[in-house]
Amino acid sequence: MNRGNKLLDYVKLLDSSIHVGGFTHSFGMDVHIAEGSIRNADDLESFMRCQLHPSIVRLEGMAIKGIYSATDHNDTWRTALIDKLVHVQRTPSDQREQAAAMGKRLIKLARALHPWIEFSQLEHTLAKYESVGCLSTVHAWINHYLDIPVEEAVMGYLHSAMNACITEASRVLPMPNETTQELLVRLAADLEHEWNTVSASAADGPAQPTSMSMKSLFPSFHMLGAGLHAYRA
Repeated sequence: MNRGNKLLDYVKLLDSSIHVGGFTHSFGMDVHIAEGSIRNADDLESFMRCQLHPSIVRLEGMAIKGIYSATDHNDTWRTALIDKLVHVQRTPSDQREQAAAMGKRLIKLARALHPWIEFSQLEHTLAKYESVGCLSTVHAWINHYLDIPVEEAVMGYLHSAMNACITEASRVLPMPNETTQELLVRLAADLEHEWNTVSASAADGPAQPTSMSMKSLFPSFHMLGAGLHAYRA
């Protein structure tokens, strides 16, 4: 099976129509809808551009990139630390058990799809450092193992998250199908622009494994100070 087919099969697991593809949170969108601050397509587009896109790019997107770099250097400690950072920053405390279950479910589904992958390596890392295995971490590790370029892994995850939110919002907001499709096209372009901007600004020079700092593996981690020491791997 060639790499393209492997990626296509794997990306199906992130489809919002199945439970694991729905991600573990709505990035606050559901709260805004319930409170009435998101009432139509224009409100939704503003929320996605101003809040969701910057958030998922700087946290999940850069975490995926960081995990790729950590895995390249066989640095399991930093893989676990990035995973914990994403977990405590993104997931509300009352949903963390559910979030951990989502990552385990993705491992289970991917193991059935790709039985030759040595998932015991990832499971050992998570157990050794008492880490969680959140969705973006597992996604990054699987794609790295499949030799999927990091940019494809990041964009696959980000687009899946965006699509999941739009799909969920379209169920409760008065948006015709044509409006939804046009919104998806505009937001896809905006999301890619956001990622290209953030990724370029955080570009790292060559680094040796022995001298790599946390910033070189997760360039946006300095914005995520809360929980770093409390959840040290």
